[in-house]
Amino acid sequence: MRVTPLDIIQKQFTPGRRGYDSDEVRAFLDQVRESMEELLKENQRLRETVQRRESEIEELRGSESDIKETLHLARRLSDELQRNARREADVIVGEARLESERILMASADERRNIQEEVVVLRTSKIRLVAEVRAVIEAHTRLLGDMLGEAPAAR
Repeated sequence: MRVTPLDIIQKQFTPGRRGYDSDEVRAFLDQVRESMEELLKENQRLRETVQRRESEIEELRGSESDIKETLHLARRLSDELQRNARREADVIVGEARLESERILMASADERRNIQEEVVVLRTSKIRLVAEVRAVIEAHTRLLGDMLGEAPAAR
């Protein structure tokens, strides 16, 4: 049977042959009651503390779960960002390679065109020099004929 402070206060002893000093018994019972009240209050306070701590633990477990989920999500996002960055870098590199190939082909075409122009210009120069020589020779002969000189040997 559980004894409460009220049980201690209400406890009545039956006098025996050699009875106890009732003031001394009453004083002792008061001390026991006070101690028991303090213990019960302390016990209640500790239960409330345990209940608060258990509630805090549950909250922290919920927070821990949220944090773990957030970390997992952050890792997935980080991995996906890295994959996207690699893909984008690959696309940029591919486009740069295509552009460099296009530039190289354009410069090769331009080089060919310039070489063709050089050939045309050299041919034109040779023809022009030949025509100018022919004109000079014709004029020299004409001048020689006009002056009555014999054609010069070459």
